[in-house]
Amino acid sequence: MKYLILVIMVSQFFTSCSTTLNQLVNDKPSKTKMLVGLSNRGGLQQDPFSGWFNKEYGSYGLNKEAVQGIEKNSENLSIKLFMGTWCKDSRREVPRIYRILDAVGFDESHLTLINVDREKNSPGGEEKGLNIHHIPTVILYKNGSEIGRIIETPVQLLEEDMAAILNGTSYTPNYSDFGVD
Repeated sequence: MKYLILVIMVSQFFTSCSTTLNQLVNDKPSKTKMLVGLSNRGGLQQDPFSGWFNKEYGSYGLNKEAVQGIEKNSENLSIKLFMGTWCKDSRREVPRIYRILDAVGFDESHLTLINVDREKNSPGGEEKGLNIHHIPTVILYKNGSEIGRIIETPVQLLEEDMAAILNGTSYTPNYSDFGVD
């Protein structure tokens, strides 16, 4: 019996460790580290990423009306956020997204952050079938169904674009005509 319990405990340990969070790899073109795969805010707040993350997060001013629109319509909202720590647009927009989500009290357990390499691939293939061609790409889901996305840069401001998507306003993201996988 003790042996069986030990086997179960060891197998659970390895199962829980099978998904590496905040995986650092070398980015050959820049000769620096980059994150790939599933990640979280903690990964972005470690060196060498914390400088740009904290600076952009702290300096971003919010459109409070748009933030209220997000908060009002955020029930059953989940988000997939594809980014690259090597990407200038991601370095600008992703800290701003976190600032917005913090302002609305968004539960981060409903946010999936996926870091991709320069070819827009992740080790777990989370981008497969989602037509990820520019980053960052923010995909908003209500009750598990995609309701809209922001691609690379917002059309207006991030919080205004998110509010428009959430309240059902007609919204066309940048690169919407780029093609499908």
